[in-house]
Amino acid sequence: MEHEVLHADETTVQVLREPGKAAQSKSYMWLYRTSGEAEKQVVLFDYQPDRKYNRPKEFLERFSGYLHTDGYEAYHKLSDNIIVVGCLDHLRRKLKTG
Repeated sequence: MEHEVLHADETTVQVLREPGKAAQSKSYMWLYRTSGEAEKQVVLFDYQPDRKYNRPKEFLERFSGYLHTDGYEAYHKLSDNIIVVGCLDHLRRKLKTG
């Protein structure tokens, strides 16, 4: 949380035996990592049973700086001290023609 730039993303994961959920339901692995300027790289996986917007909000509550991520709206509901910067790969997909 002390770095100026962090990266974030989330992906689905299937948990076969999770209390209160069917084996076919989706759970999520939220990924947070330091950026290239970090002397020691940190990659953290945060398992959550859902993709609700409060997951990154709670995890990043002490963070202040730039968050590099895709366009998922949950990242745009974070506190004002976090500046969300987009992913050029996702932007390029939107700009492709034909």
